[in-house]
Amino acid sequence: MSLLNQTENLLVINEVTKSFGGLKAVNNCTFNVTKGSITGLIGPNGAGKTTLFNVITGQLAPDSGNIIMDGEKIEHLPPYITHSKGIVRTFQIPREMKRMTVLENLMLVKRNQSGESLFTTWLNPWKVKEEEKQNLQKAEETLEFLKLSHLADEYAGNLSTGQKKLLEIGRTLMSDPKIILLDEPAAGVNPTLMNNIVERIKEISDKLKITFLIIEHNMEIIMNLCDPIIVMSYGSKLAEGNAKSIRNNKEVIDAYLGN
Repeated sequence: MSLLNQTENLLVINEVTKSFGGLKAVNNCTFNVTKGSITGLIGPNGAGKTTLFNVITGQLAPDSGNIIMDGEKIEHLPPYITHSKGIVRTFQIPREMKRMTVLENLMLVKRNQSGESLFTTWLNPWKVKEEEKQNLQKAEETLEFLKLSHLADEYAGNLSTGQKKLLEIGRTLMSDPKIILLDEPAAGVNPTLMNNIVERIKEISDKLKITFLIIEHNMEIIMNLCDPIIVMSYGSKLAEGNAKSIRNNKEVIDAYLGN
């Protein structure tokens, strides 16, 4: 069956290669992300995981291969187009607007707001006010869902690392995504907030039916949250399966998990 016809797959990575000089950061990598799944992506440092995220989101163009999103090839589209097609991501180090409030960080996300146009503001102020009202309501609902409502008026730069990562997830939700790419959501986060992040990911998956692809080095989180789990090594897919099969895979143990 053609990769393009596998409608159960939201995202298809097909023989993707990306090199920097003589180094193949991603090397003929192929795997699928099923609609509605929480898919884990693990591997040692330098395995090509973040580079692959950059290729998927259009920040880097692949040397060869295809990225197929919802049946459409997207490998040479710029980030703002891949974003409009429902692919959003977070980063290892949160990129919040430090001198804006948590609520303002969410309200900024929506593209092409009518209030950005001086022409529309003058000729159709009622439309601008209605959009602003809807945007504010959605932002407040997102903060409530993430249990961040009490921080709505706090400067984002004053948040803890875990709170910033929750805010980044909130920013992705404001975009009405089809798939969220999370890059190390557990890094630098205390256990209490990490549990909150994990529960919110599960709830987003269950209630909003949004697909996840998650890079993470915390094996406990990956094993308990993700199915399937994809293992990368030297830029290629080494293994794929559920937590038990990955945990018992000798190649994975040798390459990444250790004895």
